[in-house]
Amino acid sequence: MRKRGITLGSSRSDGRLPSPPGSSGLVVLALLTVLAGLLAVPLATPAGAVTDLALGKATSADSSQSGRGPALANDSDTATRWCAADGRTGHWWQVDLGNVATLTGTEVRWEFARTYGYHVSVSTDGSTWAQVADRTANTSTAQVQSDAFTAAARYVRITVTGLAASTWASIADFKVFGTDTGTPPGPEPDPALRSRCTGTSPITCHVDVAPGNYDVTVILGDATSPGVTSVQAEARRTVLPAVSTAAGSYARYSFTLNVRQPEGQPTGQGGTGTPGLDLVFSGSAPKLNGIGLAPASGPVLYLAGDSTVCDQLLAPYTGWGQQLPQYFKLGLSVANYGDSGESSGSFLSNSALFPAMKPLIRSGDTVLIQFGHNDKSTTASAFASNLTSLVTQVRSRGGTPVLVTPPVRRLFAADGTLTSTALHVNSVGVNLPATMRQVAAAQDAPLIDLTAASEALVEGLGPNGSGRLYLPELNDKTHFSSYGANEMARHVLQRMRELNLSPIHYLR
Repeated sequence: MRKRGITLGSSRSDGRLPSPPGSSGLVVLALLTVLAGLLAVPLATPAGAVTDLALGKATSADSSQSGRGPALANDSDTATRWCAADGRTGHWWQVDLGNVATLTGTEVRWEFARTYGYHVSVSTDGSTWAQVADRTANTSTAQVQSDAFTAAARYVRITVTGLAASTWASIADFKVFGTDTGTPPGPEPDPALRSRCTGTSPITCHVDVAPGNYDVTVILGDATSPGVTSVQAEARRTVLPAVSTAAGSYARYSFTLNVRQPEGQPTGQGGTGTPGLDLVFSGSAPKLNGIGLAPASGPVLYLAGDSTVCDQLLAPYTGWGQQLPQYFKLGLSVANYGDSGESSGSFLSNSALFPAMKPLIRSGDTVLIQFGHNDKSTTASAFASNLTSLVTQVRSRGGTPVLVTPPVRRLFAADGTLTSTALHVNSVGVNLPATMRQVAAAQDAPLIDLTAASEALVEGLGPNGSGRLYLPELNDKTHFSSYGANEMARHVLQRMRELNLSPIHYLR
């Protein structure tokens, strides 16, 4: 069903928002007005006020126990908690404050009144960290412990370095105190956009915009009710994991989105979606207060691949490319041109795929290239030639090509190891990941070895435990569940960090 379109006043008779920079014949309109004073509730503490800056902000952790995710440590509810996945030391939890602020200290409420060793670190970019509080030799058993310091930072991380017997790293509440003097990133919300969204759980919003890249701001929260809200965009792309907001509190998040038509797979497989921008606010109690939107002109991360990468319109199928957007800051959009059934050769030749993507690539853009699943009878020379052509053509546009070996299939031999088919040795005996590694070396191109990473993960979980990564209920041992796609995306993200690709805007 086509969702209701949201239009703004403009000189256009069709009610569509103007195109982003570079679209032919259209002039960019200043889309949005400042929301302050227009909404019935305040969105933020006045500049200069000291407050808990962590409340309801985006969080992450190196691991989490099922049902005790990182968002439960800064939701103002001390009955909920984040807990690490095991009882070892070294686990960390962190919060993204949204912009650089002047910090004066932190307060942690542990699950128990026991001894926890820890240290607190801060960062302005999420990559370079400075330790501001060292409690590794802590002997206190107080359940609530405070640390005072002065720092300017956007990210705050607490790392657990010591644990009492039979105790896991587990935080019921974490506060960050300071003065938020930064200008919130992203476009200011427009009440007209929020007023025309429909539904309550989920809340769906549609904006008639032309294809392009857009900065989006969302204000989550409600004046009287607590909320737990996650955000998906376009074809089920995860752009914001579940965020908890207390009654009367609001959380502001901004991200950059790619809009195109068809909005899912470029060849229209699974459906073409609705022209324009679609946002879906779901979760156990979605709360949406405001939306802002403006054209964007920053770098783009392009994805070239098959059905394990693409934006799948139909659940439960999920490509790992659908899970990537949540891990990047405002300023970088993810344009997923992955398409089901494509080989390295068909992606090069199909006019809806690489020929459509190539003219859009600009200097500073990055292109992740993953093929192999559908190169079942491709010779080694043809596979190498196709990959080399993709690398060369991306570079001709000023982009940075990154080769990604294909993730494994869930096909086990009797000894508990993966079969050669699972590892992408094709029907003519070509070891496709090995060939891709050779091309990367010959072309001096960055490589993400997702085959090796997924092999270790799947074999480590075993024939039964690895099922949740895939779709055993559909007897599908190739395609991913949302959980499995996210695990693949995390491996890709980790390697991207290690490669120090620039200008990639990492969130966590």
